[in-house]
Amino acid sequence: MTVAMLEAARQVFEQYGVRRANVEDVARAAGVSRSTLYRAYPNKDVLLEAVLLQQFDDFLTELDRVAADLPPREAVVECFTQGLRLTREIPLLARLAESEPDLITAAGAASHSSLVLGSAGRVADTLRRAGATMPDDELLTVAELMLRVAWTYLLNPRGGLDVTDEKAVRAYAARYLAPLVS
Repeated sequence: MTVAMLEAARQVFEQYGVRRANVEDVARAAGVSRSTLYRAYPNKDVLLEAVLLQQFDDFLTELDRVAADLPPREAVVECFTQGLRLTREIPLLARLAESEPDLITAAGAASHSSLVLGSAGRVADTLRRAGATMPDDELLTVAELMLRVAWTYLLNPRGGLDVTDEKAVRAYAARYLAPLVS
């Protein structure tokens, strides 16, 4: 049931935007009563956070697949490049980043630190499977740094790096991020 509610919430947030969507829209789309939805998710912010956590988990799973069979530095380049592409292709992330970036920050304000730090462990595991040999604490720090850089580009894609230019993103990752991993 929770999976259906999260899927319905994702669809409603994508269609209407988070600000315009309401819990009643989500409950209707999920085929549940508002009280059932409220028992699982006490308010729209908690529901949004759950949807974003699920989207981020799917995102990291895809990046783990991208890194498979690549050496560590190539894995960094490919994951950063594909990760920036995915943030534009995943409809909810793209919509929030473009039209409601403050909601990503607001939804993540309380959990952003734990989201990045928790995900850093997954990224470090991916890099370890790719053959990274640096000590665990250093690898975890590098993974966190890479996630923080990617998070910044998600929230503010304008700047010296054209995040829509895959060749430029790949060169950036190769020059600045890949050397961090050994």
